[in-house]
Parts: sequence; structure tokens; C-alpha cells
Amino acid sequence: MPPSTYDKIKKSALQLFAQRGYYGTSLNDVANLVGIKKPSLYAHFKNKDELFKTVIIELVDVFTKKITMTYQNANHLSTREQLLGMVTSMVDFWKDEELGLLYKRSMLFPEEQFQALTYEKFKQSEAHTTEILNRIFIEAIRTEQINEQEIPPLIDAFYCLIDGLFVQRFFYQPEEYEAKVSHAFDHYWKGIHQGGI
Repeated sequence: MPPSTYDKIKKSALQLFAQRGYYGTSLNDVANLVGIKKPSLYAHFKNKDELFKTVIIELVDVFTKKITMTYQNANHLSTREQLLGMVTSMVDFWKDEELGLLYKRSMLFPEEQFQALTYEKFKQSEAHTTEILNRIFIEAIRTEQINEQEIPPLIDAFYCLIDGLFVQRFFYQPEEYEAKVSHAFDHYWKGIHQGGI
């Protein structure tokens, strides 16, 4: 079934917002990319703000669903494999030329009028990811895959690892970046595996 005009508008808007930002993208640009006249956009979105908000909400939802699927598909694996899968899933998302670029723009440099929305969606996504990480670490301690220890520091350290890799993604070529991901995760795992009481 071919995508609807509504979906084509969102996809085109995501591409343009990622490349040019909110202010660098006009509704004319979106309409031209879709192959429709600008007035046709108003049958689906009342203005550019509504279109941008829709794209941002769906962007974060896609990220959250990706993390959920990663966990569901790997929860039978070892703790190390599950955590590496989470890191890899996030890294792969950031590599996407449109999704990753817009995620960076919206999270690091949100437009002032969208800061509250961006922050709210980010906190929701982080809360969901934290719940998954909490489950992974509870099971890891129960099955003695890591030593008994407080879980919040493990989660905090995971986020610091992820945040560092997120920023580095935009400064290094793929081969160098993959090495950094591997090295950073290996040291993170050694730390949490040997840590605790």
C-alpha cells in the first residue's frame, strides 16, 4: 500500500528539517519535495509549527520503539550482550542521515518555541529507557552476571557513555567511530562487571 499524502509530508518535512533546521525550511520546500501545492498541506497541518511538532514527537517515538524492540529481541541474551545491543541500537539510530541528524538538532539545539516539547519528549524517552536498563541490571545481579551493587550509578554511567558516543558520532569517520564505541563499551563493561561489593 503506497504511503498517504500525510505520511509523505511528514517524511519530506523530516528530511528538510534535518538538513536545514526549522527556520531554513519553508512549507513551500516541503510541498515541492512531496510534489503537491502548498495549499494542499493545510488539509493535513494547520501551519509549520504543527508539522514540526508532529515530526519531533514521531522522531522520539521511533527512537523509543527501537530501544524497546532491541530489548525484547535480546532479553534472552547475556547482560553484556543486552547492553551492547542497546548501545549499538542507539548508535545505529544516530547514523541515520535524517533521523540521527534531526535528533541531534532537536536535542542539542532546540528552537526556543519547541524547547518545552523537546524536553518533555526526551524525559519520557529517558524514563522508558531507564525502566529497561533497570530490568536488565536487576536480572544481571540476580543471576550473578555482575556483582551486587547499587543500580542507579550503573544507569547514570550508561547514559554518560551514550552521551559521549552521541557527540563523538559527529566528529569521526565510521571506522574511527566504531573503534571508539568498542573501546568505550569494553571499559564500561569491565567497570560494572568488577564493581560492587
